[in-house]
Amino acid sequence: MREHLGLKIFVVLVFLVFVAHQVYSSFYKPISTETAEYFEVVSGVSSEAMIIRTEKLIENKSSGALHYITTDGTRAAKGGTIAEIYGDASTSGKISRLHTVESELESIKQIEEYNNVQAADMEIINSKVNDSLNSLIRSGSAGDFSDIPQLSEQLIMSISRRQVVTGELTDFSAQKAALEAELAQLKASIPAATGKVIADVSGYFVSSADGYEQQLLTDDLTVYTPEYLESIRPQEVSADTIGKIVSDYEWYIAAQMGINDSLQYKVGDAVTIKANIKSAPELGVTVNCINMSKSADSAVVVFACQQMNGDLATVRTVGVTVVNKVYKGLRVPRKALRMVDGVSGVYTVSGMRLKFVPVTVVYNSEDFIICEQIFKNGNYLRLYDEVVTKGKGLKDGKVVS
Repeated sequence: MREHLGLKIFVVLVFLVFVAHQVYSSFYKPISTETAEYFEVVSGVSSEAMIIRTEKLIENKSSGALHYITTDGTRAAKGGTIAEIYGDASTSGKISRLHTVESELESIKQIEEYNNVQAADMEIINSKVNDSLNSLIRSGSAGDFSDIPQLSEQLIMSISRRQVVTGELTDFSAQKAALEAELAQLKASIPAATGKVIADVSGYFVSSADGYEQQLLTDDLTVYTPEYLESIRPQEVSADTIGKIVSDYEWYIAAQMGINDSLQYKVGDAVTIKANIKSAPELGVTVNCINMSKSADSAVVVFACQQMNGDLATVRTVGVTVVNKVYKGLRVPRKALRMVDGVSGVYTVSGMRLKFVPVTVVYNSEDFIICEQIFKNGNYLRLYDEVVTKGKGLKDGKVVS
């Protein structure tokens, strides 16, 4: 009996030791690692800048409902139609639906023409579906919803083409008939326009006005001192204003900064500006003028730019950094940097062994460093290497589990 009791106690002890070892192994890690990732740090002068452009307000004094022909943020040609005027406000919705139906019919036509199964490459077709889906996801996750309708249509088109090739979709006749009947009905119900709004200059159309159009003029850029920018307020815009056209030629960025920062630049310098604008994050500009404050403790540096798009035509104030230097390379935690035999480097995990890799630090911060990225064979830090941030007894070639 005692032998059985002793055996039971022994088994329980072995089990407890095993459990303790498993728990210890789960929670104890001899080393901690983080992944080396590509990173950029911009060194320069930051400012909340004002945008100065040549802007022509567009007014419509005619009564009736507007249907915009030129969409917001797109180019308008001189003499081109900005909007059509109708007596009924519902007409604009009908016209928009008409264009949608025409687009759907055109899509069906393209799909039907894409029915050569023998010539179809499924790998290419699947790749187009994946590319369309990924573009849609990236746009949505980045908060850029302006391209969602177009990207959605591309995805539907790609999926439909795959269904045609695989035989899942073969007959579009019912869908075409319904769309063609709706198209005929829409055309019959839309009256003729009673008038038009014509662009008298060319540029980018913006369907709004912010009240600064008559205050931020381009004829004399020397007036933009710190005092002037701080004093201006938006003016009331006429109720007849339906938008504006922004010149797509040279425009200006007025960046206020400390006097010492402004002394880094001189008229004619070509520099780069990083802007908080998704469609134009980097702008090539030239220093046009430098306007000091009355107290000479600050200045407004006015930069000229010739790059333009719909977003740049719309924004009035934007956070910018005038770039002095860009540090690029592989980012790793500062605590990963170690000194071995007078050489700076980091330990990486290669297979089950540690490897000491020398690095050249190009940028230091309190929490991380940026190491030079070297694109050649040898003992260099690589993108996505697992870099050791914590561990004891580290040495080159040490086996780790």
